[in-house]
Amino acid sequence: MRHSTFLTALLSSTLLSAQVFTTYTTVDGLPTNNLRDVAVASDGGIWLATQAGVCMFDGNSFTTHNTVSHPGLASDDVVAIAVTANGDVWAGTDVGVSVFDGAGYTTYTTADGLSDDQIANIKQAPNGDVWMGTINGATRYSNGTFTAFTSPDIPFGGVQYIAFAANGDVWLGGGLGGVIIYDGSTFTTLTTANGLLSNKVRSIAFDGAQNKWVATAKGISTFDAADQHTGDHTRPFVLPAPDTLNPVTDIVLDSQGRVWAGVYVDYLVTEGGVSTYDGFGWTQYETADGLAGPNVRRLAVDADDAVWVTTSTGLTKISGVVNSIVEDRTDAGFALYPNPAASELFVVAEDRIASRIDLEVYDAQLRLVLTRNILGGRGSVDVSALAAGTYIAKLNGGTQRFVVVR
Repeated sequence: MRHSTFLTALLSSTLLSAQVFTTYTTVDGLPTNNLRDVAVASDGGIWLATQAGVCMFDGNSFTTHNTVSHPGLASDDVVAIAVTANGDVWAGTDVGVSVFDGAGYTTYTTADGLSDDQIANIKQAPNGDVWMGTINGATRYSNGTFTAFTSPDIPFGGVQYIAFAANGDVWLGGGLGGVIIYDGSTFTTLTTANGLLSNKVRSIAFDGAQNKWVATAKGISTFDAADQHTGDHTRPFVLPAPDTLNPVTDIVLDSQGRVWAGVYVDYLVTEGGVSTYDGFGWTQYETADGLAGPNVRRLAVDADDAVWVTTSTGLTKISGVVNSIVEDRTDAGFALYPNPAASELFVVAEDRIASRIDLEVYDAQLRLVLTRNILGGRGSVDVSALAAGTYIAKLNGGTQRFVVVR
């Protein structure tokens, strides 16, 4: 069933949504329902790390690579997967990383320079380097060379996730050590002392304004572009009483700025699913809505903004996600258009009074980011300086949401 929570009474505008859930299992061609990771290739192919090998879905059928069909693959038990810009597929296992070049797999281990053979996460940086998180640190592959980073640069617990900031910094999600930031020469950390909910980091995502969304074992913490703690989301997924703790397994953003989080808890209750945040409130989806199961592992967003969800009981595609905001809101007392807006937003109040009205604009953290005087009940607002995302407009007691796109 769906549950929605809202930050304040400001969040009263209308959201139109029509999600479609499509679930795939072994009946549809998966080699196993136990899926660990997912990656979207540039050609649209969906690559899966599974307990029975590497699997690719082309939209019609599944193709599986295992140690029998592809002897170069290190193990059938694949934990992490990534597809690089040149089309190579990197498959992480507990006994090394195997790279598929379109013809066969080549496996690399600590003998080649890995920090550890147990791979937890793989991501390609914008500069082309491939980074791997391991249980003992992190490894960078650059120009044919592996470079391992371990203690004391990486705290005990290794690296569970890798993400990249716009300025080139590498953000590493520590298994026990918080967030580790590498600027190319030095390592710094963000921990509970800096506002992080937990030092057990599962995933990291960046929005268009370079705000950081850090998924932890106790919920989501947010940091701004200057790496300052700005808030927490401790209950993106509503669990049955008395359990309220939200261990977040993964977090991604789509092209519209929506945040998608996977949550799974397996003590006291066995519950989980996917929640999405539009800037104002969380909406959660569970098995009853069409998810393959509650044990959500990883998420990926494709070019059509469909969200692919791997679970221990199958694969689910959430498609047809609509986030339209009604332009003419009679209950708000004013209209905004165009919505979404790229540079200029027009405001028309129903009560076309001649006196001046103050328009206030708030961001997703409910911070006042812009004010304008509206004369005669209508006017325009320059929003070109605002980062892409969703905002709240408040005018003469009414409120309404709008989206800025770039």
